[in-house]
Amino acid sequence: MMFTAHKKSALILLLLLIPGIVFGQALIGGHIGLSLSSLSGDKDNDENSLRVGINPYISLDFPINYIISVETGISYAMQGMTRKRVTQDGLSVITTTTDYKLDYIQVPVYLKENFTNFYGKIGAYGAYAVNAVENWEKSESKYGVITNTKDINVDFPKSINMYDIGISIGFGYIHYFTQKRRRSNSRRRVSKVLQVNLRYDLGFVPLDLTGTNSDLDIRNRMFSIGLSLNTILD
Repeated sequence: MMFTAHKKSALILLLLLIPGIVFGQALIGGHIGLSLSSLSGDKDNDENSLRVGINPYISLDFPINYIISVETGISYAMQGMTRKRVTQDGLSVITTTTDYKLDYIQVPVYLKENFTNFYGKIGAYGAYAVNAVENWEKSESKYGVITNTKDINVDFPKSINMYDIGISIGFGYIHYFTQKRRRSNSRRRVSKVLQVNLRYDLGFVPLDLTGTNSDLDIRNRMFSIGLSLNTILD
């Protein structure tokens, strides 16, 4: 099933690349960034920590006109969070720490407005989880004696939605390097472009697959910042 999902992602990316290849003047590049993610929803006043990850992204940007362009690509998004819950059972104080790690293959499509050296973009994305892990650790304190247990929830991938759909907004700074012409009969030239990117993703699909688990009635949120080096072919 996971292999099939990878093939589907590759097919989607190929279909999205075709317009840029046909119309030319594509901006092709690679991005690497740092991401901060969480899961938003009713958390019963639990103490929550962000998950820090990396966010590589291969992109294709092709123009509609001098100002508007369409950007798409494929990225690897590390999402999740750590949840800490304290409960009391009689004389026992129980602290449960749950670590959610969700890694997605994500395909966004943005409408992008380009200014002289700045840009803004907004669009939608679809994502499929290629890794889903829930680790938990429980600490019980009673009469001054602390007992620790920990384990992995092996049923976690079966209990969540493995896909996500949402919106993404971003803006950034563009630096254009000196253009160079090829030494050939072709008039095509290559120009390097450096971009500083800020992006926020807002997921719509709750993790809860059954609709009965309130602990998993939470949705993906991710902020990322990074650099990309791009090549213009025209």
